[in-house]
Amino acid sequence: MLIYGKELRERMKASIKEQAASLAMQMAIVKIGDDKASQSYVNSLVNFGKDTDIMVEVIYLNEQCTQADAEQVIADLNRNPAVTGIMIQKPLPLHIDDNSLLNSIDYHKDVEGLHYYNLGKLMAKAPGVRPSTPKAVMTMLKAHGVELSGKKVAIVGRSTILGSPLAVMMTARDATVTLCHTQTRDLAAETRAADIIIAAAGKAHLLTADMVTEGCVIIDAGINVDKSGAIQGDVHPQAAAKARLASAVPGGVGMITVAELFDNLVMLSQAKA
Repeated sequence: MLIYGKELRERMKASIKEQAASLAMQMAIVKIGDDKASQSYVNSLVNFGKDTDIMVEVIYLNEQCTQADAEQVIADLNRNPAVTGIMIQKPLPLHIDDNSLLNSIDYHKDVEGLHYYNLGKLMAKAPGVRPSTPKAVMTMLKAHGVELSGKKVAIVGRSTILGSPLAVMMTARDATVTLCHTQTRDLAAETRAADIIIAAAGKAHLLTADMVTEGCVIIDAGINVDKSGAIQGDVHPQAAAKARLASAVPGGVGMITVAELFDNLVMLSQAKA
């Protein structure tokens, strides 16, 4: 059965709007270059902000801007008391050191939870903001009654944004996690052995029907745009059809991710208040 994120997002949106009525908050998004695919995500954040009466400012920088120029913009946002959350929209131009730029953000304003300080808190199981897409995956599983304790989980993809922090979060919930990647010797064997599969590799239809067992749970966090502009997930429809639950693409994890980012903004704003 396909599961969707719209209802969950709308519930979160209502709660966030209620909190925004009594809590000062503002998000700043730094976007370098004119990548069209990432612009659609930025637009969704701006629209969510409008729906919840939260100010979202997008700072557009030319693709030829220097590392120093970008870091100066971040420094100005760090000093701006009205801005309670800062994020950097990827992808970035190749000449920009993304880790250095990300860690120039004041970690008290790191709305994505990707600053080394906040990732360290995640590893230490200390309270704090968490990366929004892993949060969205956990929210979707919880909403559909998927138990993690004792379950075998295969995460396909080890990015800092998704796979790696999600592995930590799921392990903290007593799941037995296998983190798969490009050097995994037999990916199909790992995914067939899993009760729960998280597809987060960024490769369209990577997970095929022969790689999953009947009755598993699949969360597809992949967003891939084909030549016609259509969005595809990492999971082939025939693989999704074998699952007890499988998240839709589009309309699944991505919809909740936006709400989770604003949930992080609320947390940062509450800590500042």
